[in-house]
Amino acid sequence: MVSPEVIFLDRLQNRHNWLALLVILYSWRVVYAMLGLILLCASSRCAYADEWELRGHLKYQLSQAFYESDDLMGAYGDDTPTDHEIDFRFKAEKRWDRWDAKVHYELLALGGDSVKTRRALHADNLLPSDTVTGLPNDDRRLFDLTDEITDDKRLAAVHRLDRLSIGYSGRRLVVRAGRHAVSWGNGLAFNPLDIFNPFSPTAVDKDYKTGDDMLYGQWLFDSGDDLQTVVLPRRDPVSNDVASDRSSVAFKYHGMRAGMDYDLLAALHYDEAVVGIGLARDWHGAIWRFDASVTELSNGGHATSFVTNIDRSWTWAGYNMYGYLEYFRNGVGEADKDYTTPNADLQERIMRGELFTLGRDYLAAGMQIEVTPLFHLFPSTICNLNDESLFFQVRAAYDWRQNILITAGLNLPYGDRGTEFGGIPVDATGYFAAPGSEGYLRISCFF
Repeated sequence: MVSPEVIFLDRLQNRHNWLALLVILYSWRVVYAMLGLILLCASSRCAYADEWELRGHLKYQLSQAFYESDDLMGAYGDDTPTDHEIDFRFKAEKRWDRWDAKVHYELLALGGDSVKTRRALHADNLLPSDTVTGLPNDDRRLFDLTDEITDDKRLAAVHRLDRLSIGYSGRRLVVRAGRHAVSWGNGLAFNPLDIFNPFSPTAVDKDYKTGDDMLYGQWLFDSGDDLQTVVLPRRDPVSNDVASDRSSVAFKYHGMRAGMDYDLLAALHYDEAVVGIGLARDWHGAIWRFDASVTELSNGGHATSFVTNIDRSWTWAGYNMYGYLEYFRNGVGEADKDYTTPNADLQERIMRGELFTLGRDYLAAGMQIEVTPLFHLFPSTICNLNDESLFFQVRAAYDWRQNILITAGLNLPYGDRGTEFGGIPVDATGYFAAPGSEGYLRISCFF
């Protein structure tokens, strides 16, 4: 029997999608979780409320994109799609003695014209199922802590636990078990040493990495050096069994010599051996960084990737400024501008969410301009040096109230047809896979 909630949502999805996004907040699967959180917050006299730190955020984004008539998105749907996103996160964290615990509940929803179009593309085998909505799932993770609220037509929503961990911090030993996140490497836009859910180089919101189920350990030496270890089991998404060739074990040694920070990395990642090195030091008032990794590919051969960047802060005409310049070499990227059939190693990393670009060589640059203490501008660009296409981004952030941040921005791809950002030909359809121009407005409320 179809529930009244599903019937109501179905009727709304063809009309006022923004209203449907609000309705999913009241679905019965979320109500119980929300009630518990509200009661916990309201119980100011309860011991839990006194001992636990309760915080969170609610973010809403409205976006409008523009596609050419021969773009896949424009041909299979509205060429000026309007989309809505909701990101709600509630955090409960506690520390006692040398122990700490973290629980982060999140609700993510995406609705609009693009969702419907991507479903049409998937129906014609032009888009993998994992990229239809882009919402996280736990198909590869050790524990399934994600529940689907709705996934139909123009609307998709999930709620999940993105952090669920307990940790111990001693004088030398640090241990954390459960779902959490680890970030390694010195990259600013690209990061070859960050093999655990790295951010996309075009991501706007980088407040939280998606958590993974792992065991993390760190040993602190008297010299100030430290050794970090990550054991991250994963499941085969087809068999649902924990598989060693899908899992990761990684070690990273961090030290400092002669005024230079260095990292040494060794890992077995998806049954491929990875070694890496990272360097960072001050240079004439700036900071220079370098990361490199060598991977023994399961399909044979080796892939060498590296990134180097420099950034610094300064004052110009009374304004506080910050800027960076970065070069990235993708060891499995395509250098001959033929992106119609990417090599298997590149495709696998894109599907796993470790890489987000197709080419071999990239140059990235970005700035932060403090127009006023409450208003900041962030222009940035990424250029594919092999085909001379680029992706330009600019966003403005305004601290409207103490706990309310308003962000507006533009994403503007540029390039000839046949280039990565200009549009890649799709088989014999006559259409192109292109990112499209986009403008967005995001309101973030923190509590």
